[in-house]
Amino acid sequence: MHPIRSSCLLAFVTVLSLAADEPAWKSKPLAQWDAEDAKQVLADSPWSKTAHLERLRDLSVSEREQSGNWEADTGHGVGLAGIDLFGISERSREAVARAHQHPDPGYVVVRWESAQPVRAAEMKLGESGIPNWRDYYAIAVHEVPYLSRWNLAAELKGVAFLQRDKKKDLRPKRVEIVHHEKGPMTVVYLFSRANEIARKDANVRFVAQIGRLYVSQFFFPSEMEFEGNQEF
Repeated sequence: MHPIRSSCLLAFVTVLSLAADEPAWKSKPLAQWDAEDAKQVLADSPWSKTAHLERLRDLSVSEREQSGNWEADTGHGVGLAGIDLFGISERSREAVARAHQHPDPGYVVVRWESAQPVRAAEMKLGESGIPNWRDYYAIAVHEVPYLSRWNLAAELKGVAFLQRDKKKDLRPKRVEIVHHEKGPMTVVYLFSRANEIARKDANVRFVAQIGRLYVSQFFFPSEMEFEGNQEF
């Protein structure tokens, strides 16, 4: 086969392959989305990512004292196996290590709630009472392990930010917490739109600490476009 024709055929096959991999919702106007399109946007899209929670190190005695919370990350107790009257034995070290083991905190969904495609997908699936965050970039962390803490929203507000390359970090103006009847909660971080995020920003990294857990997720403004508009 002629080499030029071979390369053209390869390019055509590549284009077909890429088209097959592209989510169906990308090629449809919002009015034509079905439930499956909506679910895909909310589960895995430029505005919605699954992120693994990381656990911060255990606090020292002095750090627990300063925080005023003596129960914070003290481990589960070493029991009799951890008592060593004659120095630190191998058995004692193993007991202490077991006492400070924690289960995997699992995963959360980090979603750019203020983006029109996300709002449209939620409405398509029958969600009602969706706030209008006109003045804010709203980023929600879903499936957060339940926390009961006085003034929790203010605490979370102080340990979250949006990070952009060579620009000042953006801090949330406020945080809203949505408690669900069973189990996990949703935490919504609201950042002022006065600090514009633009397509030329290579990436935007969302970072938040929730109790002794930590989440970090990158978003890419060049991908966050729908029907010719940047959607944040």
